[in-house]
Amino acid sequence: MEKTDNNLFTNNLEYLLAQEDDVINNIVEKSMILSHEQKVIPPLKANKSANLYDFIQMIGKVVSKAMSEDQVEFVFDEGKRLSSDPNKKFDHPYITYKVLSRKTLMELKPRERESSISEVAQSDKDKRHGRIYGQKFKSYIQFNIIASEYTQADRVMNVFEDLIFSYTHYFKKNGVAEILFEDHLTDKEYDVYRHFLSVRNLVYYVEIEKLFVMFDSDIEGIFIK
Repeated sequence: MEKTDNNLFTNNLEYLLAQEDDVINNIVEKSMILSHEQKVIPPLKANKSANLYDFIQMIGKVVSKAMSEDQVEFVFDEGKRLSSDPNKKFDHPYITYKVLSRKTLMELKPRERESSISEVAQSDKDKRHGRIYGQKFKSYIQFNIIASEYTQADRVMNVFEDLIFSYTHYFKKNGVAEILFEDHLTDKEYDVYRHFLSVRNLVYYVEIEKLFVMFDSDIEGIFIK
């Protein structure tokens, strides 16, 4: 495929992903405004808030759309093991994942990011004031590529690495602070598959800043009740 065709495909795919995310994950910036200036809350290194689940959903979307030609299936259930029966036919590649670790990054508890925010309402009387809190997390995530033979496993691995790099800006725009390749290893837990399949294990370092809103009226309502 020519370079211009690759660019066109990448742009079209990102447009489709953005269209879905505008509906599904557009939480903070459309549901809240600054109380006095009536402006959308400025992004904190991202347009949206995200958590580890959101990141995995993004990876799954990219894989399913960009790797459909190879019929690659992304398994969303963390740590799920595929059948180890050598008689079972694997007619397409799989990508599974497991979280090696997830820890806070420099912040042991959520810290205030913005204050004096209010929920969009029909009138000033209905507005609720509160604050945005955030907390940064660092995670190491292992992606496991399982295919019927080694040439297919290597091809899927290379394409997957290229996708992570190509769509880094897409992940960051949707709440991922950083994503970096960490390691290519041979996980002994997957030796049972290597007797009849080809397996590749990749580890990525991921930073995510999780934002959430706490309204003053919600806190007061808990104690009033």
